[in-house]
Amino acid sequence: MNIKIYPMVKQLHPQEGECKLSALGLVSCSEPVEARWWNEFPEHLLPTAQEESHPFRYTAGEPIEISAAEEEQGYVLSVSTSGIVVQGADSAGLRYGLDTLGQLLAQAQNDTLPCLTIRDYPSLKHRGLMLDVSRGKVFTRQYLMELVTLLSKLRYNVLQLYIEHTFDFQRHPEICADSDPLTAEDITALQEMCKANGIELQANLQSLGHCRRILTRPEHMALSESDMFWSFSTTSEGSFQLLDELYEEYLPLFESPWLNVCLDEPYDIGCGQSADAKARGEDLYLTYFQRIHQLAGKYGKHIMAFADVFLRNPESMAQMPDDVIYLDWCYDPKEHYGTPAKIGASGRKFWVCPGTGNWNTLFPRLDGAVSNIVQLLREGMDAGADGMLLTDWNDHGAYAQPGPGYYVYAYGGSAAWQGNDPGAELVSAQVDQVLGLEGYANVVRKLAEIYQIPPFWSKNRSECGMALFDEPVFGQAIRGMVPPETLRAYDLSLPEGIEPVLERHSQHPLRPYFQITPSVCGQVREIVMEARKALDSLADGNIKDQLLYLTDAFMLMTDKLAFSRQLLEAFQTRRVDIAQFLQMEDQLRLLIKRFVRLQLDYVKIWLSVARPSEIELSITYFAHIIERLDYLKEWLSVQRELTAAGRIVDYDFDTYETAGYRTLPTY
Repeated sequence: MNIKIYPMVKQLHPQEGECKLSALGLVSCSEPVEARWWNEFPEHLLPTAQEESHPFRYTAGEPIEISAAEEEQGYVLSVSTSGIVVQGADSAGLRYGLDTLGQLLAQAQNDTLPCLTIRDYPSLKHRGLMLDVSRGKVFTRQYLMELVTLLSKLRYNVLQLYIEHTFDFQRHPEICADSDPLTAEDITALQEMCKANGIELQANLQSLGHCRRILTRPEHMALSESDMFWSFSTTSEGSFQLLDELYEEYLPLFESPWLNVCLDEPYDIGCGQSADAKARGEDLYLTYFQRIHQLAGKYGKHIMAFADVFLRNPESMAQMPDDVIYLDWCYDPKEHYGTPAKIGASGRKFWVCPGTGNWNTLFPRLDGAVSNIVQLLREGMDAGADGMLLTDWNDHGAYAQPGPGYYVYAYGGSAAWQGNDPGAELVSAQVDQVLGLEGYANVVRKLAEIYQIPPFWSKNRSECGMALFDEPVFGQAIRGMVPPETLRAYDLSLPEGIEPVLERHSQHPLRPYFQITPSVCGQVREIVMEARKALDSLADGNIKDQLLYLTDAFMLMTDKLAFSRQLLEAFQTRRVDIAQFLQMEDQLRLLIKRFVRLQLDYVKIWLSVARPSEIELSITYFAHIIERLDYLKEWLSVQRELTAAGRIVDYDFDTYETAGYRTLPTY
């Protein structure tokens, strides 16, 4: 029997003999275990009695004596000729041992299992996902419940929902106005689901920067540090009063003692209301941090916070309370980060925070995300990290699909459990099994090949989405710089002579937006057609719908770029006849039709996982490109009429108006 267990266990020792499952007698368990953990068990192996001799133990038949499980959340599992035993170090260890036993039972042949002993435990105690529900999709309760089950199967034990304004604060309804927010009832129900699946639901509330949706409300504009309306003023008592009122309502909903206050990227700190205090030499961030720590403590919470500000001066952590967890985040693929060692040297508790790469993109920047997870985890564990918090952001409207990101979830969960790189082969088999969707990983891995083609990958964004919604005549995807041959995917460095760009509203230098050449489009089409063929055998359902949507979007991107090139090349001849104009107008009609259908699919998929509000952020992108194509169609009809009248045609596009539109925001 070729045994497959996910994630890979730390020790597996085969023994002589086989265990006849139907011959096992009394089945007992020391404590009640939620139904989810018994899914793979046949009825005769479900416990009918309570195990009284040992806590955290499951037995079937007359198992042999085994040594205790020592590591937190660890377990020992033994299959002998006379019985089966799972001994957990704690309740979590028992659950994980039962999960492994369930996987073995699903592979049983002829009512038998081979005799063996397994000893396993997680390399990181805390394995979490932080899901952004503030910059796009406010996921439905049903979706979040199903997500908890998935995360549990992937051995996560922490979940955070990133909140800026999308909670229904009863005392401050203006904050969540028109956003279909999560409610107290949602949090309570989700928390019960998390508990049943061995997951700690931790509070998360952004408490400094990234607060535009709060600070642009008339009631709270005076609390903004500057006219960026980005950060709370660190010197305004009103900031602390508002946060106190939000904490008072929000934090008691959570049984977990932890609150992630975030406090990252306070770009405008000291640039407005607190400028005078900064000029006097006050350390605005540290003082604010200490006040927030006290405020959370008022409601019985310890805080964790992103560490980007502290990493500028790691010694400053020594001035902070001892009970803080620092979150070391970086989402770029690097050979070396160095930041975990800096925090580790301080002796403070910290978690590493890689990213899924599934924002500002059509499809996850998958290979970069995998590299980010593996290397940041490796350095984190070497430096004494206590956990991992995989971040799944939703910048600029969450127009990426969640389904392909499950592959990254699986990679992160396995890497954090095993303490090493699980490898694509193992993760692919695991995620297909967990999703019950054979062939899923094959399709995802195939589509990920697109981002291995320069120039699609870029730091924090991907050119595929930009090209799909690009202005059809003046867009950079057809008029931009041709990528040099030395440009490499997932490489932060730029070829000689190429400078990074800083776009409007952006605080981070980015790769230039390069041209997407016809040969590159040809490569994309080949990859998509192979993925589409593999999709034919994938079981119907929401995940398949998402992947089909993505293949349609990629194909539409290449066809739109092909049309734009055809148009520019025809106009360069300065001899376009009426038949050519009519053909191009008809091509635009069909492109518009395809964009409308893509939009309808997008809305259908969105509403299957998220609430209606906030969809306007991304639907606007469809509105823009459909309007641009419709405008171009009408503009070409005017040029056709000029041709018919024997008048001068605007082959230089002097009368073509873009109204300032270029592409979707990706800063």
